[in-house]
Amino acid sequence: MPLVTSNIFEARTAVSDLELRAQSSQQAAVTLQATVDRLSAVQATLSDSVRLQGAFTAKQFAVNGTLNAQQATAVSPDITLDNFIAALGLSLALAEATMPDRTINSVSATVQSFLTFNPGPDGVTNVPGLRLYQPELGAPTALATTSFDLAKTVSGTNAQAPQSLYAVLQSAQSVFASAFWAQFTTGNPPTQPAQQIVAEVVKIFAAIGGWSFPYLLQEATTIAGLETTLSGLIASAKPSGAAAAYAASVAALSTLTQTLAARSTHVAGDLFALTSALDASTNLAAAMVS
Repeated sequence: MPLVTSNIFEARTAVSDLELRAQSSQQAAVTLQATVDRLSAVQATLSDSVRLQGAFTAKQFAVNGTLNAQQATAVSPDITLDNFIAALGLSLALAEATMPDRTINSVSATVQSFLTFNPGPDGVTNVPGLRLYQPELGAPTALATTSFDLAKTVSGTNAQAPQSLYAVLQSAQSVFASAFWAQFTTGNPPTQPAQQIVAEVVKIFAAIGGWSFPYLLQEATTIAGLETTLSGLIASAKPSGAAAAYAASVAALSTLTQTLAARSTHVAGDLFALTSALDASTNLAAAMVS
């Protein structure tokens, strides 16, 4: 369409077209302004969020640093080193007790942990302790390495190592299964303590996969009670020096079980002592059968 025209219709068309374009431009400008306003609001919101998150992060770093410092200065051991070694020794003794023809003479161990020192019972001597690694306590490169050896020894040059508990229980099962003990009964209806001892040993062997010292102590206490009844029946029916010796060994076994039951913690030596006491009473019982 020409820029200059004398035709009224062409001029009118040109003006209408120009008005439409102007209206379209105005609408586009309004839309663009709305978009700009919306983006500006979003940007302001994001800026506020970033500022708040940055401030929170900086504050949290300070809080975490304070907590780490407090934990580092107030850390307490999970277990003292001597208790850890004692517990390991008891675990090894329990493992050895399940083997009738094998012994564990020595073991070496290495543990990585934080090493702590806390006042002992006297309030003066520092007792070393082990604190197992936790991420909030620091970098794992700060762990200390503690190594030690455990060796089983016997007192005296000619002393022999005690039998394993497995072998002692096997011997007790064989001794008290003898027909000799059938003559000693108690209760109404009558029961045979010797048969009950054999049944108790069978029960112990059935639970061998879950042996623990408290369980073995409980079973030894039960056996000691049955042997106490049996020794009393023997002393009444057939008094002799052998019967008196057997009764004395049973009394020693009962006293030992009571002593051990009164303590809250136990060590490998307790298991060895219990095994020796059971072995002694079994041997004296066998002497009466032969």
